Amino acid sequence: MSSQPTKSVFITGGSGYIGSTLIPLAIYSGYTVHALSRTPTSDAKLISLGAIPVRGDLSSHSILTSSASSADIVFSLADSISDNYGTFSMETRIATNNGGVTALAAGLRGTGKPLIVTSGSLAAAPDPEGRETDETAPPFTEFSPLVIEAEKHAFGLAEEYGIRVCAIRLAPYVYGRMGSGVKIFMGLAMKSGEMFYVGHGQVRVSTVHVEDAARLYLKIAEKGRSGEAYNATAETDVSQRELAEAIGRVVGLKTVSKSFEEAEKQLGWFFAKFLSVGNRASSRKAREELGWEPEVKRGILEEVEKGSYVQLAEELKKVV
Repeated sequence: MSSQPTKSVFITGGSGYIGSTLIPLAIYSGYTVHALSRTPTSDAKLISLGAIPVRGDLSSHSILTSSASSADIVFSLADSISDNYGTFSMETRIATNNGGVTALAAGLRGTGKPLIVTSGSLAAAPDPEGRETDETAPPFTEFSPLVIEAEKHAFGLAEEYGIRVCAIRLAPYVYGRMGSGVKIFMGLAMKSGEMFYVGHGQVRVSTVHVEDAARLYLKIAEKGRSGEAYNATAETDVSQRELAEAIGRVVGLKTVSKSFEEAEKQLGWFFAKFLSVGNRASSRKAREELGWEPEVKRGILEEVEKGSYVQLAEELKKVV
C-alpha cells in the first residue's frame, strides 16, 4: 500500500500556462495540490490536472489566507490583469496583486514556510556591453516597474510575517507546449500577414522551457533563501531576429524589420519595447545554490520549427 502525501501546496494561477505544468509535477513529487479557481471552466481544468479547486480570486483575501494556512508551500502565479486587459490601470493591477500576496503571507504567518512569488528577469536592466546579468544587476525601471514593485512588496513580508519569501524571475520567453509569448506572436503574425522584428533585431534574449521553469519553482520552494530572487533561464544568446524569422518560417509568412515607431503603432508601446530590449540573464545562482539544471535539450528555435509550435501553426492557418 502506497503512503499518502504528507505535504500540500496551494497555488494561484494554477490553470494558466506555467501553473498547469507545475501542478502535475508537484503531484508527482508527492504533494497534494489545492488551486485557486475563478470559474467552472478553471475548476474542470484543475481537476483534470489532479488539483483540488478553491473558488475565489486575488481579491478574496479571507479565502487566500485560509487556503495558505493549510499548505506547506504557497506558489503565487496569478496576475489580476488576466481577463482584464484594457480595464485595469497599472495602479489597480499592483494593488490587487500585492493585496493577494499579502493575504497569502498572512496565512503562513509565523511558520517559516515558503511563499514563492513570480517575477521576471526583465526586472534587471540589460548590460550596456551586452554581457550576461545576474540577480544583483540594477533594476530596469523603464520597462518593469510592476515586476520590481511586486518583488519589493513580497520580500518586505518575509520579516513582517515570519515566513520565507523567494522570487522566481522567469525568462522573457518561456516556451514549449504551444504556449506563452511565442503563441502570442504567432497569432499576431497570422492576423497581420507578416512577422517582424524591431530595428536590426540583434538584441539577445533569455529563454527557458516551461517544464524546466516548473521544476525550478519546486527547487526554490525546497532550498531557496528568503529574500532572494532566482533567474529561470537556459539560453541567453537567441536574438529577436532569429526568433522572429523562425516564427515566420513556421507560419509561412515573410519576416521584415520595422522601426520602433512602426512597431509601437501596430502593437503598442509594451510589445514594441519588449521586442527592442536585450535580456541575457544568467541562471548560475539557481544552478549553484539549488542544484537546478535545464533538462529540456530542444532550444526555442528548434521548438518553434520542429516541436510543438508546428502543430499550433497548422491550427492557426485553419482559422485565418
